[in-house]
Amino acid sequence: MTKQQELLDSNGYPIEFGCAFTPIIHTNREKACQFRLKEWDFYQISDESYTLQVTYGHVSYAGAINVCLFGYNNERYEVTLPLIFPFGSLNLPPKADTPYHLFKHTKNFKLDITHSGEGERNITFRAKSTKHGDCSIDLKLTYPKTDEGILVVTPFKNKKHFYHNYKQNCWRAEGTIVMGGKTHTFTPPKAFGLIDWGRGVLPYIHSWWWGCGSTDMDGNRLGFNIGEFGDTHFATENTLFYNGKAHKLADIAYKKMGGYNDKMVFTSTDDRFEMVFTPIYDNYTNLNLLVAHNRCHQVFGYWSGTVILDDSTIIQVKDMFAFVEFAKNRW
Repeated sequence: MTKQQELLDSNGYPIEFGCAFTPIIHTNREKACQFRLKEWDFYQISDESYTLQVTYGHVSYAGAINVCLFGYNNERYEVTLPLIFPFGSLNLPPKADTPYHLFKHTKNFKLDITHSGEGERNITFRAKSTKHGDCSIDLKLTYPKTDEGILVVTPFKNKKHFYHNYKQNCWRAEGTIVMGGKTHTFTPPKAFGLIDWGRGVLPYIHSWWWGCGSTDMDGNRLGFNIGEFGDTHFATENTLFYNGKAHKLADIAYKKMGGYNDKMVFTSTDDRFEMVFTPIYDNYTNLNLLVAHNRCHQVFGYWSGTVILDDSTIIQVKDMFAFVEFAKNRW
């Protein structure tokens, strides 16, 4: 896709399916089914010791603002503010590059996410938790404004179902988190952040797999985003990123050598992504709330192999820390 345009026509059908490297599509949410619309901004910041996840989103009839810090030895700190019938009240932006200030303030929960539009995002958080005590986050994410990401508009069998998603990674992350008496500081060049920006009307039962990672190679930022969700006939999200430039990949398949804690092999049909993944930790979640059931194996570990850029440059990758997840949902 190459032109700036709205996502949906007057009947609520997506106007065009495909991919782009910049967030050119505007979600005109008023045209979508308001009782089925799902919207979220998901931030993840990782190094080889801890991962921080901040989720700000809803599924129309319910929602949550969640802050979670976990280590890869089952150490976990989590604070959640549930939302009842939020629908469009969270004021999530219609485009992934729209400057904004997202916030939710209660007596014991204060979260602010700001996006300047100039290559910087800030996350601040203060909470008093009965389980984890006083919690705080002061985090800055930076990246060149010209960096590319991967946008997809994906169809499903039902013509009014769609997935509008933009992902961008390789963000430098810097800041300190205090939760449960634990203090952890993210510092460049080991710490990286990403955004998973999603808007969609999805089938009630759906599944996906998604892998993403960023690393520093002698001052060069290398990242990848791979996965499959919905009908990928028009486009996939499989992309390499090198110093902010996107390099589109073809279809990617994976082969498990056992369970989620065993090695996996990922190969692309264009031979430009050949990687072996060695897991070290399965961040498994299983939420069952009658009408909603979410199961996800988000597996972290080390990737080694070969990737090839658009200009045929071959990059050897060794022990790149990243994740891949496998989700099955009803919501």
